[in-house]
Amino acid sequence: MTWGAEWLLDARSLPLRLGVWLVLGIGCLLWLGDSPTVTDWALGLAAVLATAGGARWPLATSVATAGLLALGFEIGHTGPIVGKVAAAVALTELAARQRGWRPWLGAATLAAAYLLHTAGGTGATGYRAVVMAGLPLLIGGLVRGALDSASRARQAARELAAHRAAEVTAARATERTAIARELHDLIAHHVSSTVLRVGVARHAVPEAPLALREVLDDIHTSGKETLSDLRKLVAILRDPEAAGESFVAPGDLPEAIQAAVQRTRQLGPVVETEIGEVATVDTMSALTLLRLTQEGLANVVRHGGHETTARLVICVDDGVDFLLSNTGPMSETDTAATGLGLVGLTERVALLGGTLTAGPAESGWQLAAHLPGRVS
Repeated sequence: MTWGAEWLLDARSLPLRLGVWLVLGIGCLLWLGDSPTVTDWALGLAAVLATAGGARWPLATSVATAGLLALGFEIGHTGPIVGKVAAAVALTELAARQRGWRPWLGAATLAAAYLLHTAGGTGATGYRAVVMAGLPLLIGGLVRGALDSASRARQAARELAAHRAAEVTAARATERTAIARELHDLIAHHVSSTVLRVGVARHAVPEAPLALREVLDDIHTSGKETLSDLRKLVAILRDPEAAGESFVAPGDLPEAIQAAVQRTRQLGPVVETEIGEVATVDTMSALTLLRLTQEGLANVVRHGGHETTARLVICVDDGVDFLLSNTGPMSETDTAATGLGLVGLTERVALLGGTLTAGPAESGWQLAAHLPGRVS
């Protein structure tokens, strides 16, 4: 009901309303009027057209239609049925749009038009004045009350939604803080302890074989990089709006990808690369490409073995196309793709509006992703 009333009172519905009133008014004059004269037609159509002003000047429109009705009583040849309806519609719209003294003034003006026409005696005249002015006033007031109630309900709904959104934001902030605290106090502590002990081991066995020293150096370097990423993650969790915190800048992405490739090569697999202008992508795409590379190469080592051959191709054009494929035997367990790493990669790519596929290829495994064009 309130939606229909709002639509009818909207200025955009005026052409339709006016067209309906004109059709009804013409029909009334043609078939219900008692041989209407030119004056009756002129007053009737003028009253209908006058209702168009109700959207901008509701009080003036109500007074004008009441005046046309009074004029119809005086100089019209037949009963001003169209004028009566137009005056009632104008008063109803006035009462629906405005509060205070204006609707009462409009009702008094319409009642006066009926009181000036004393046909049928004093009692009948007064009854017509009260009913014909009071009923539109009552209907318009009811519509106004319904619209106000609907407006208050919408405002309450907006406030409730805002309150719930604030509660969700606060809960997320609390959860992020708790996770950041645990990462700092537990994970970072253990990683830091591991890095420290590996550093001690490097100096404790100076005569160790070269291969062992290289492994210790690699573990030490990886541990330090992990600690650095953990600190960045903790900072972002505590303040997601913090500026300047990013795991990798687009300009550093080529070096970061090559570092991940080099670490994989040290573990045995042969990795061929064809890297485009990845430094031109935006920050979020850069981080996604780095995570695709790191997780994909880790899976190459984990499932393809140390003697597999992999090929990494990243093309940057209108969008970014990532393809990592490797050759070698893969078991059914390996190709099931049920690990959380691939789930996380799928979510990362989806957040950027891209697509990701992972599965067995002709001679091994293939990880492919497409990111939409996002230039920094």
